[in-house]
Amino acid sequence: FFSFFFAIMLPFTILCFLLWPLRCHGLMPSQTGNIVARADQFPHTQAVPPENSKLASAESPHPDAITSIPHFNGELCFQSFSGYLATSTGAKSLFYWYHEATSSPTTAPLVLWLNGGPGCSSLGGMFTENGPFVLDKNLTITLNPYSWNKVANVLYIEQPAGVGFSYPAGSTNDTITSQDTYEALLAFLERHPVLKGRDFYIAGESYGGHYVPNLAKRIQDGGNPVINLKGFAVGNAYTDWALDFSSNVPFSRFHALTSPALYEGAMKACAGDTARCFWPRPGVECPEPCLTAVAKAVINAMDGSIDQYDIYEDVCTEGRQRLATQVSRLVQERHRQIARRAGMGATVISPIFGTCADVYTAGYLNLPEVQKAIHVVPETIPKGRWQMCGLHDLYEFNYESVLPLYRRWVQDQQLKILVYSGDTDFIVNFLG
Repeated sequence: FFSFFFAIMLPFTILCFLLWPLRCHGLMPSQTGNIVARADQFPHTQAVPPENSKLASAESPHPDAITSIPHFNGELCFQSFSGYLATSTGAKSLFYWYHEATSSPTTAPLVLWLNGGPGCSSLGGMFTENGPFVLDKNLTITLNPYSWNKVANVLYIEQPAGVGFSYPAGSTNDTITSQDTYEALLAFLERHPVLKGRDFYIAGESYGGHYVPNLAKRIQDGGNPVINLKGFAVGNAYTDWALDFSSNVPFSRFHALTSPALYEGAMKACAGDTARCFWPRPGVECPEPCLTAVAKAVINAMDGSIDQYDIYEDVCTEGRQRLATQVSRLVQERHRQIARRAGMGATVISPIFGTCADVYTAGYLNLPEVQKAIHVVPETIPKGRWQMCGLHDLYEFNYESVLPLYRRWVQDQQLKILVYSGDTDFIVNFLG
């Protein structure tokens, strides 16, 4: 009998042991469709019975703890927190949303994610790229099996002030933004002291190519040991004006978005320097023949018929005009510079995030029950509604290169640095 019992039950027990963690990773639902908390995974929490949209609660709840996720019917196996982080003077409040790691949160590193723009919300990245939640057109939440908080504690801060739920809006630039975010990060660590000294990384994309290195420099200059900066990562990063924006005309040619004749015409008219007319900047001359030739060479990529962030992706229509995204904010800045001179007036391909993820994100974050659940103070929201991107003309676009910072870090060899680029982003592409 015992031989039979062990022959049958031992393999079954091992199989259950191997499959059980998948329930906490959004890969295997419980019989009721809930996500079940694991007490062994979170020694500071207790597993609780599934209850509509409830999170596993700590014995002594943190004041910023999120106790329910509207439109999610399940049990999360990780803790989430949100609220406002004040700068040192108290004049600005930056909104944050923090997710503990699903595995070993007490030892996992802390990662800060920053979207670009300039002036676009990091919650956009959370809901459309690397966060734990996926929204559908009914604004119902499911879990992302590829969420970054599978391996790290992930923090999203909406910066600068005036973006998303952060307030108040005002004129700003890279220096002010890095200082404010640095102060908000210190405030976050005071609120979550268990993370002080934890291995810390910064990650971002697009104009985050300036946000991330500038914040890394500010952290190093500050020398505060509670922030244990180990490195950073930037994707499709705006790094150097001349290098980045000299690549758009060649990108159009090599991706069949323009003809050989128009490509050659632009290169000839601009003497190879197309950045000065693709992305005009103050103090740099853009000759009329170059401007005209560049406009003709990139029109198929820039006329709104394709997604400039992902040229093979569909464009979300959904019966409304496209929402401002970090890419369209870059394009707006480009148009503003062109207009100043000449008077001329999105989502990634993914099996997880749909084409209209940006639209769903805005719809969800403007629901009163969602704002209540994540501790938003409605009367402080810039312009009364959460927007994917804001500030517009209030941000002083930085045309200076951050390559000198990289040269210093390469020499020092103190930081781990990852620079990566996908091959379908037209605006800040891999050729630059």
